[in-house]
Amino acid sequence: MSEISITHTPADGTLADGTEKDDGSAPILHRAGFRWGRSIGCWYIRNSRDRAPRLVAIESAAEELRADGHTVTVEISGEVRDNAVVNADQHERLEDRRRALAAKGKKLAAQSDALHRASDAMVEHLPLGQPVAPGRRGQAHRRLLERSVDTAIRGARVADEAARMPARIAGSRRAEAYKERPDVTARRVERLEAELRSLDRRMASLKLYPQTRSGALLRQYEGERAVLVERIAGDRAVLEQARAAGTFGRYSKSNVHAGDSALIRGTWRSVIRASAKSVSVTTGYSWSDRYGYEEIRDVRCLCEDGAQD
Repeated sequence: MSEISITHTPADGTLADGTEKDDGSAPILHRAGFRWGRSIGCWYIRNSRDRAPRLVAIESAAEELRADGHTVTVEISGEVRDNAVVNADQHERLEDRRRALAAKGKKLAAQSDALHRASDAMVEHLPLGQPVAPGRRGQAHRRLLERSVDTAIRGARVADEAARMPARIAGSRRAEAYKERPDVTARRVERLEAELRSLDRRMASLKLYPQTRSGALLRQYEGERAVLVERIAGDRAVLEQARAAGTFGRYSKSNVHAGDSALIRGTWRSVIRASAKSVSVTTGYSWSDRYGYEEIRDVRCLCEDGAQD
């Protein structure tokens, strides 16, 4: 039987190493949420980097593996990395992926050129316009033309795939920049705060009924709470910097009123109602749309005092 080590660190996530092929550990680890990582040569739990360890699944897998005759060691790190470190690490991984895509694009372009040259070389000895003899006499000629055309088609398909690489890289950069926008960060903070409140309610219910309390589950919730608190604090710090720079928090219920025109997502909309966290605007149809103040880029105030931020 295998000597399996299950570890969790913020930088690497949850890993299970030391398994062997056909040792019976694969079904157990798969049921616990592990997946095989071919590039790293061990089992891992997806999206477990810089997140709280799934202690219930880890302990369940360890117990099953021990019952199956394996030797299992479990090492869990409760460290929570700073938000800036997490973002820098994610950026570096994205840059590695973009460099890999750029290298793949160059490789595919070279492969496409080679296929086109091979297609031309197959028929370069044939005189232009030479007809294909009918029947078996022209069989070799016909097959050569078909191979040349098939190779050229393969080259064109590879060239199309190579041409998509720059767009994929640009899309990755746009997605990363979108996540860093102040308005997106503000919505993420709201979502994380809602998750934190839900987690607090679940933790309170576990403490309220101690007879049903699971120690592993409570420790898992405590780890998740520590991660959420750090992420919220990091994003709030980013918002404070944006607010100090004047790129966030310019508009609120105090300076946006019904009847004003607001520039939202590139379109001027008439404000119907301004509430504490959002504005309702016209759409040109029978319904209205609602947006957070962070999505407003400019306001034309129609109030008597003409106030405009």
